[in-house]
Amino acid sequence: IGAEFLSTKINNTMLEYVVNNDDFDKETKQWATSLLNRAKENMNQFVKMNDKVVEITKYDTVYKYPQNVAILINENVASAAEQFLLDAKQSKKVKLFGTTTAGGLDLANVYETLSPSKEFILEYSTSRSMRIPEMIIDEKGVQPDFYLDKSIPKYKWIDFVVNVLNEN
Repeated sequence: IGAEFLSTKINNTMLEYVVNNDDFDKETKQWATSLLNRAKENMNQFVKMNDKVVEITKYDTVYKYPQNVAILINENVASAAEQFLLDAKQSKKVKLFGTTTAGGLDLANVYETLSPSKEFILEYSTSRSMRIPEMIIDEKGVQPDFYLDKSIPKYKWIDFVVNVLNEN
């Protein structure tokens, strides 16, 4: 699922930085140029960060191993790690074990700007997920497939998961 970028004068400077910085590879600079052009045409509006709202990747080979993948999660998992979990869960082989994640993914691409007085720095999100409002992650988190409650101490989580995987 894609994301939208809020086109503002300040936010667009972030894209200009990418376009004009030789530390970024050609592909990234081309993407930033394309987004910057759309952003400039749609000031003070959200613009799609990519051409497609939903991108589907199909692999021509599905390997036999690993047969089962367990990912341990808890309240300290957030942001890009939550995106990794959403991507990983697309595989039938992957199961999440633990507790609900932090829920910090829907609003992203944090940018900062100095206040006019130069006494404060404001950090804010410049983009939002196109999952909103149907599949909100912020403040809800990603739910585990196997909830590990407080009766299982965290230091025993791995043993618990190995037992579950070996039962199947």
